[in-house]
Amino acid sequence: MLRLLTFVSLSLIANSGFAQQFTEVTAEIGLDGLSGGTVSFVDFNNDNHIDINAGAQLWINQGDGTFQILPETGLPGNCVWADINNDGFKDAFCYSGPGYLFLNQAGKSLKNISDNLPDTPTKVSLGATMGDFNGDGLVDIYVGGYETPGYLPDAMYFNNGDTTFKEVWRTAGTTMPARGITTADYDEDGDLDIYVSNYRLVPNTLWQNDGNGTFAQVEREKKVDGDGGLGAWGHTIGSSFGDFNNDGHLDLFVGNFSHPPAYQDRPKFLKNLGPDSSFTFQDLSSEAGLGWQESFASPTLGDFDNDGLLDLYFTTVYPGDHCVLYKNLGNFKFQNVTATSGVSADLTYQAGWADLDGDGDLDLATRGRIYRNNNAASNYLRLVIKAKSPLDSNAIGAVARIKLGEKTLTRQVAVSTGQGNANSPILHFGLGDISGDVSVEFTWLGGGKKVFKLAANQLHQISIP
Repeated sequence: MLRLLTFVSLSLIANSGFAQQFTEVTAEIGLDGLSGGTVSFVDFNNDNHIDINAGAQLWINQGDGTFQILPETGLPGNCVWADINNDGFKDAFCYSGPGYLFLNQAGKSLKNISDNLPDTPTKVSLGATMGDFNGDGLVDIYVGGYETPGYLPDAMYFNNGDTTFKEVWRTAGTTMPARGITTADYDEDGDLDIYVSNYRLVPNTLWQNDGNGTFAQVEREKKVDGDGGLGAWGHTIGSSFGDFNNDGHLDLFVGNFSHPPAYQDRPKFLKNLGPDSSFTFQDLSSEAGLGWQESFASPTLGDFDNDGLLDLYFTTVYPGDHCVLYKNLGNFKFQNVTATSGVSADLTYQAGWADLDGDGDLDLATRGRIYRNNNAASNYLRLVIKAKSPLDSNAIGAVARIKLGEKTLTRQVAVSTGQGNANSPILHFGLGDISGDVSVEFTWLGGGKKVFKLAANQLHQISIP
């Protein structure tokens, strides 16, 4: 029986000054030699400690924020993780070449079951995502096609329920080389939609799901195609969904690489206008405070200072450009705090947030380095969401919302962000000055809803029916 939703009316007070500092600790925590390729944070052995997959490497968290490599994984590199057989352990889809599938053996090792997946048509892929796209409780696969030779199609694979997959459709007649793929129930209708970041000055793609795994292209209608004004759009490398202004709706940041010509689309902050505007997006980039660099690449979102607002880390890949950390000031205003942050990186697509040492703040992985967050003052909430059959055990697409006064903090479970990266599967809320209990509303695919009252400054494991 569901409890009635009663939100705690509290004030969220953002920190007025910036005193945040990161420390590079890669070697100290046992990660010397960590690959600088795309990073996926995953709880491989189901112990509620975040492990790290970077390239072909899998590093296991020892429970104290230190790591040991899992030898002989067999991974070819660049993977996304989700539980394909609902046994509670996350499996790996590696999207390089023809595509590879690995079954998690109870958190001890990986078994190559790539024969269970038809060869993908992509040959070269820079991104993929996973989720239950057709509402049958099984995790499916969407893989993006890049280029070389020519432009290669994206493809969708549905899960047959026996660890095998079937191709159900692929893009055709298009020239849309995918660089990043991310998912969200942006229109709040109880199913998982897909946003594809396309390169080469062509429109990005928003696939709107009808709940049964049939998708319609709605990027132009929803104003997320990326038209730069002269029909050139952008070189989009990666994008990320997140609620920037705490209104309860998932907004979108589009991470465009842009050469000097002004008609090429710059990176975009796109506000989700919610149900009153049919979930159309509004471009608020011009006043956001984001500076221009030519080789901006892969973005990732996380509340690194625990003030309740999602901040932005954005990578670059040209010599002379530098990765940047932007603090969210609220109301779609951002401040570059890179110089005082302690984070120093360039020439990388790697970007991901996770609380690796379990101390209540988000640490950063970028360019093969781990930057430990030294914030110890603010309050937080960490959430592990599990689902029971017939839902996928990872609850991909589930959303948690906390109402604090006039603000609604929103976080979603996703397996991909930016270009090929994945943030922590443990949802993280910064709570600012709030140290008491808070009411958390959980919604999940299919339209389910449940409310829990949870204590701050703890890790909570939530089971949804």
